[in-house]
Amino acid sequence: MEALAWLVLLLLLLEGDQRGLWRWYGSEEVVAILQESISLPLEIPSHEEVESICWFSHIPLAIVVAGKEGNPAVITVTNPRYQGRVSFLDPRYSLQINNLSWEDAGPYQAQVNLRTSQISVMQHYNLRLYRRLLEPRVTVNFEISGEDACNISLMCSMETADMDVTYSWTAYGGSIDTVHEGPALSTFWRPGDNAPSYTCRASNPISNISSRLIRAGFFCADPGFLSEKASSSFCLLVKGLLLLLLLVTLAVGLWVVGVQKRHQVPKTKPLRRNRMKLKKNFGRPTAS
Repeated sequence: MEALAWLVLLLLLLEGDQRGLWRWYGSEEVVAILQESISLPLEIPSHEEVESICWFSHIPLAIVVAGKEGNPAVITVTNPRYQGRVSFLDPRYSLQINNLSWEDAGPYQAQVNLRTSQISVMQHYNLRLYRRLLEPRVTVNFEISGEDACNISLMCSMETADMDVTYSWTAYGGSIDTVHEGPALSTFWRPGDNAPSYTCRASNPISNISSRLIRAGFFCADPGFLSEKASSSFCLLVKGLLLLLLLVTLAVGLWVVGVQKRHQVPKTKPLRRNRMKLKKNFGRPTAS
């Protein structure tokens, strides 16, 4: 069956060469999403009738022989990697690829042999694949200088290295919102100034997404923030000391009780023996 498909493909290619008339329809850039579907459309004039189509992707992909007088087309997929994932949309047999993988990216070509005008049409495509972006990761570094200024460095990145990803920063808190292009942003802040906030926006040709809001006051020398942090630390320290004091007091109390019990045990034993001796003497007859 595979040998027959290759033979049919060879005959169709020879038929296109024998016609001698070729029409170049140019190349088209096609962008698609990983694990989704894409259609490569064929631009064929409505008055033309398709006789056969040969689809290529590095190597021959499929052969479509149009049916006559209402009969269905005969379709043969020659590349096993596309088995079960491709379909050909009527009425022009555009190629649809489902469940796209990274290996599907690259050049595609369609040779269309037209029955009406007896010419061959050649169309080229370049398929580029991208994944939908997840929330970008933001790294914050800050340094407090001797002049009470806080130098802030922000870096935006993706967990997975994707192509054609662009970054931009938007700063909020001033009279107007400002935008800075690029993954890195350097700025500074002084106590008493309005604490700025920032978001990073990551984009690629099929999606875009923003990071959470980054507030500079949480990283810089904000007096309110630092005093609140110091107060919380002091409360934790006092609670720890009180707990330690309680445990020590409890341990000392248990030790004192234990010592008292040990001192009381020897005194009770002679007393019981004396009582028993008195009882024995009391029971004996006295000499007259």
